[in-house]
Amino acid sequence: MDYLLTEQQTMIRDLARKIAVEKIKPVAAQYDESEEFAWPIMKTLAESDLFGIYIPEAYGGLGGGIMDMCLVTEELSRACGGIALGYAGTGLGTLPILLHGSEEQKKKYLPDIAKGKRLAAFCLTEAEAGSDAANMKTTARKEGDKYILNGTKQWITNAGEAEIYTVIALTDKSKGVRGASAFIVEKGTKGMEFGKKEKKMGIRASATREVIFTDCEVPAENLISREGMG
Repeated sequence: MDYLLTEQQTMIRDLARKIAVEKIKPVAAQYDESEEFAWPIMKTLAESDLFGIYIPEAYGGLGGGIMDMCLVTEELSRACGGIALGYAGTGLGTLPILLHGSEEQKKKYLPDIAKGKRLAAFCLTEAEAGSDAANMKTTARKEGDKYILNGTKQWITNAGEAEIYTVIALTDKSKGVRGASAFIVEKGTKGMEFGKKEKKMGIRASATREVIFTDCEVPAENLISREGMG
């Protein structure tokens, strides 16, 4: 139903479809069988500016919206759900920064994401709580100018491949879900590790791992918005 799309959205859809047909479809079975993360395809998406379509121009993006990202995800999924999930997972990890991040956080992280230089991931799910934030166990304790994170996130899309992680942790257990806060944690931060890569029945070109925090020190400036806004 093209009449629902703007001219720019139609161009984005057609570009994503062309990449899906010409670049992804011929190698989709190979990536699914090998369970490799499709970095060459991610590079193609980056060179086509598709990582920046939903990011404002002020931060290096094209100034579109979530609909644009959905169009790309849908077209990529026609060829390979796993590769499409790697793209969409970055969007999921980026949205908390885009919607509620400080100006400093946006300037620091969004330009690299828009250019496809760094992928993102969203860390909420846990083994015993699923995606129920009220029952998660991961905590963040403030000490001076930093927060100390402890806990394990499970089945995280793009884990190990992404460079930027939006992590939900409890800063006040007594408040339940109202005590959940969001943090930006960069890959390589001391106390942050990755578990084994999960072997899945499908979408195997998508990386899925545990993200483990053991006395992981995160600068207080990496808190998104304020405590309780996770």
